[in-house]
Amino acid sequence: MPVVFRLGDDMKLTTALLLALSLGLVHSTASANLLANPGFEDPITVDGPPFVGIWQAFSFDGDQTTGGDVARNSTLMPRTGLQSLEVGIFGVNNSFAGVFQDVAGLVAGQTVSYDGWHKRGGTASDIEFRIEWRDSVSNTEVSRTPNSTPTPGNTYESFSLGSVVPAGADTARVVYSIQSFGGVTDQQVFVDDVSFTADAIVTPAPATLGLLGLGGAMLFLRRRRRIS
Repeated sequence: MPVVFRLGDDMKLTTALLLALSLGLVHSTASANLLANPGFEDPITVDGPPFVGIWQAFSFDGDQTTGGDVARNSTLMPRTGLQSLEVGIFGVNNSFAGVFQDVAGLVAGQTVSYDGWHKRGGTASDIEFRIEWRDSVSNTEVSRTPNSTPTPGNTYESFSLGSVVPAGADTARVVYSIQSFGGVTDQQVFVDDVSFTADAIVTPAPATLGLLGLGGAMLFLRRRRRIS
């Protein structure tokens, strides 16, 4: 008996399997905000690690309440809620101030986004925000994004920085700061409603893998039966 291949049946089965695969994938979706205290309603700390789940302030002189450089909670200019972050340098050359927070549990290849709102209070011309990629096991920096250096207006404006988790990193350190190395010695900026989100890696769901295996077996048996 001659061998007869009914191509139409195999194409239908293959199409059905591809459709099942597309429906069974865990598609890339952004996570909820992974930052704690995104509106700076809770205190900013200066007490050292750990840095996951809390904002850590830093400045040239280390004094976050008085002096020429500060990063602190403020009730002066909240975008929402009762407080925001105030970062200021007042009459000091070659100084800096800012905050950072670590986000752990990331996977190389994930797409992330660091977003928020900021406004200047007076002058604010030497802003820097970035993501520093870290290996939590060795507690070392792997790499960092280039500094974004916007100049916000006197009303709240959004800022955003997108990136991809590099190989060797499992933690993102999100940083927002100002500095006066460029010669502007009086600066003040307010920051509020900050977020950090990470997209999920696309992987087949276990049920879909099982369906594909069953479908492949069906195709094999169908072809074997036709040539026997």
